[in-house]
Amino acid sequence: MSALLPEASAGAIAPPSDLLHGLALCPPAARWDGTRYRGSALESVSLEQARAQAGVVAVVRREHFVGVVAVTPAHARQALACMAPVWRGDGPPAREATVIRSEVDPDDQREYLWRSTETASGARVAAWYLDGRLTLWLPPPAPASQAWLRRELAALMDCPGHAVRLADWPQGAAEAGLPPHALDLLDAAADAALLSEAVGRPVCVACRPAAATTLALREADLAAGPALRSRHPWAVRPSLARLLARPGHAQACGQATVQGDSPVLAPAASRDLPHASIDELNAAQVFAGESLWHERALAAGEDPVGWRLRHMADDRGRELARQVVEQAQAATAQEATSAADGLLRGTGLATAQVRCEAEDGSAQMVWSAWVADVAIQPATGRIEVTRVVAGHDSQDLRAAQGATTRLAITRQQPERLADARRLIAGPAAFDDWRGAEPMPSTAGLDAVAIAAPDVPGPLREGRLDVDGVLTLPAAAAIANAIQDATGVRLRQAPFDAGQLRLALADRRAAGGKGALRRGWGWLAAGAAGLAAMATALWPLKPALPLTAGPDASLYSAQAIERGRLVAAAGDCVACHTAPGGAHNAGGLALETPFGVIYSTNITPDAQTGIGRWSYAAFERAMRHGIHQDGRQLYPAFPYTAYAKLSDADLQALYGYLMSQPAVAATPPRTELGFPFNLRPLLAGWNLLFHDPKPFTPDPSQDAEWNRGAYLVEGVGHCAACHSPRNALGAEKGGLAYLAGGQAEGWNAPALNRLATGERAWSGEELFQYLRTGYSPRHGVAAGPMAPVIHGLAELPASDLKAIVTYLLAVPGRTSSAARATATATASAATSASVVAAPAVTTATAATAINAVPAPAAVSEAITLRRASGERIYQNACAVCHEAGSGPTLFGVKPLLGQNTNLHAASPDNLIQVILHGIQAPADDALGYMPAFGNSLDDRQIGDLIDYLRARFAPEEEAWPVDTTTIGRLRQHAQQQ
Repeated sequence: MSALLPEASAGAIAPPSDLLHGLALCPPAARWDGTRYRGSALESVSLEQARAQAGVVAVVRREHFVGVVAVTPAHARQALACMAPVWRGDGPPAREATVIRSEVDPDDQREYLWRSTETASGARVAAWYLDGRLTLWLPPPAPASQAWLRRELAALMDCPGHAVRLADWPQGAAEAGLPPHALDLLDAAADAALLSEAVGRPVCVACRPAAATTLALREADLAAGPALRSRHPWAVRPSLARLLARPGHAQACGQATVQGDSPVLAPAASRDLPHASIDELNAAQVFAGESLWHERALAAGEDPVGWRLRHMADDRGRELARQVVEQAQAATAQEATSAADGLLRGTGLATAQVRCEAEDGSAQMVWSAWVADVAIQPATGRIEVTRVVAGHDSQDLRAAQGATTRLAITRQQPERLADARRLIAGPAAFDDWRGAEPMPSTAGLDAVAIAAPDVPGPLREGRLDVDGVLTLPAAAAIANAIQDATGVRLRQAPFDAGQLRLALADRRAAGGKGALRRGWGWLAAGAAGLAAMATALWPLKPALPLTAGPDASLYSAQAIERGRLVAAAGDCVACHTAPGGAHNAGGLALETPFGVIYSTNITPDAQTGIGRWSYAAFERAMRHGIHQDGRQLYPAFPYTAYAKLSDADLQALYGYLMSQPAVAATPPRTELGFPFNLRPLLAGWNLLFHDPKPFTPDPSQDAEWNRGAYLVEGVGHCAACHSPRNALGAEKGGLAYLAGGQAEGWNAPALNRLATGERAWSGEELFQYLRTGYSPRHGVAAGPMAPVIHGLAELPASDLKAIVTYLLAVPGRTSSAARATATATASAATSASVVAAPAVTTATAATAINAVPAPAAVSEAITLRRASGERIYQNACAVCHEAGSGPTLFGVKPLLGQNTNLHAASPDNLIQVILHGIQAPADDALGYMPAFGNSLDDRQIGDLIDYLRARFAPEEEAWPVDTTTIGRLRQHAQQQ
């Protein structure tokens, strides 16, 4: 392999183009006692069934480790779904976060919590093991310290550390641009290495995010004294692949390197796998220790900064901290701060001493110090870091590199402010399109860095990396500044602005004048409500003036991108594009119980589109269902859902639509029969069934749940298809919300019990289905759902995760804590949960594949019909749906025994797929399905679906063979 690839030090080198794709099973419970694996043990698994699937290159098992290598990720997921693993041992962990503590006195009250970083999924790792050497391609940026990664992979592969080479792979970066968690990266790299060793070819594996870990330290963990030393080192777990493949030899792959170290995982106890990297262990230690110094100084009535400087025993650290404090004071003295803005301001100091390890194993000590200034809005709890003065003492580093040491001042270092902002974890706005927005501007903010000027940036292989050291004191410095400003101590990082707001609110007494103001506020709100009701009831609405059209250049690229994502989530193009027509030019016929409604032209054409609409007219249509000319819009246009959009999203959507090409197209005019042609009557309909208010987040739920609710209830308008409707065409609410509906002749399944029932979805399954349009245990997206998947594919992975979180909580809308347990259980199983469900195991499916009910148990007519259906199946279907049959690269081979449509109460969706096939799959890797509507008549389709139901869903009641339904669906399609 050395002849095929350059050295890793060459930088960004692409892996070979013929990458294979790997996927490994995850145990229901993964536990580790510090030296051995103590989690679920694999008793049996159907490897041969997986090997027979399309596109599979190899199936690998080593002890409890099982993985598959295939030509595409979709083929790998399908093969994994056939394995039907049987695990022995404990069930999934019963909480979202793994809390790591040392054995301490439960009476200790002060506890400091550090929550590990949650990052988006989608990053990929590639590995090629050949001739005793392992080359890994990792998405940038590389981990702060690569030594532990190299040691872990060397231990896994039984090779020396120098045989493991690392290279940058920009193409492996996550979709949202966020780096993967260090341990997610480690697990993916270890899986890829083992699978590549088995096939001798390069293998790509996607990072699978795990539940975040909360690291907890109590005051008793930190012994009094100048170094704040604790009793034991804190270990980083091995890769999951090493735990499973070599369960008896699983020592720690790294340890925290902060001077004084941190509490240990109790070695005698079996614990859930910790999910914290070395950097996070170091950060937790520094946050707790430096926060405790500040609290002790205040308790003693001392100035915290002077107290800390006096108690620093190390001369180098004290000198660095003194210089940082002086620079911060000098910068403050030059600034005239006004108190008229009502903000609370404070300053905090924190330091850290870290052992940096060189590639040759030598250890060097580096000091870092931070002074942070904050400004806090007391009404909202918003925390703004206004200035950072940061420095590090790199004497040992410079000596190791043969250079002199000196300190210098560098002004305006925005990355330090960005590091600080990442520690402010106030709840994300429900309309925050994460992944699409740029970093907040640093204009008007100041950052000072004290550093050795000739240290060349972040140091890579062969050097000591001090960049991570620089940021270690950040959290404690900010926490100390917050307490200095408000008197409130936040002991959990990253910091929650909502928690600070509540703490500040508790300190404010409500006065009589405030109560009086609230009373007048209620009266004003009531009057406004009556006025709004009167306006809504008035059936004749005025036309809003036409304009010359907006100047689309006034919208920033970020705003237009945000609008594009709103349009993708709302799937605007699917309804506003006629077959063969231009995008968004309208003309699609939408069949409703009240007649056919044609979608309108929403391109910025001045004559036939919305090019001359003002934003006020656009907003009125979206929130109230009223055309620019004053006509009431039919609720086939889901303004009942779009009304929930935030002002920012509506503005962005308007800007995006106005920036698109104008298309002159006049759709057919909608002409409904009496009385539905009387549009003013819709004012009464709106009064009964429409709430025009924007989405209001539920304060009892977390940010992710609210984000999912915003997308599902609002722009995604999922209820438009997935909720039943009453006699007047309004969506039913309450327990009927998302209980299933009809869309374009298809049955839209219920979404309010996805997490329960015989064919329950796991979080991983639902995420993959929304991302790719395919779930091995549920089937392929078809019909009206296929274009929805195309739209969802544009969204950041974090948004799909939010949708999954919300849908799995419907209809109970459980508390965040209870839902977190359910989500963690599903996430812990990941792909294993796809195959562990008892409803359809591979063994039972294999039995069903070769047998239908015995002829003696059914009538002769049924026997003849099923014999006809079997002949049709063998001639038309088996080549793509039988494992091991036909070409292996013709897309995936969906397992019919696990297909949701075959287990449904009605055959309508199965009939639709047979009639029309899948001409536009959500993902090209899935393959296409031809339509059989022109080659099979109604009777033949009836025979086929009867056979499929009996063979692949024998536990379900047989469908009545009704050619009338088949004919109706066929005719409906011909009219479209």
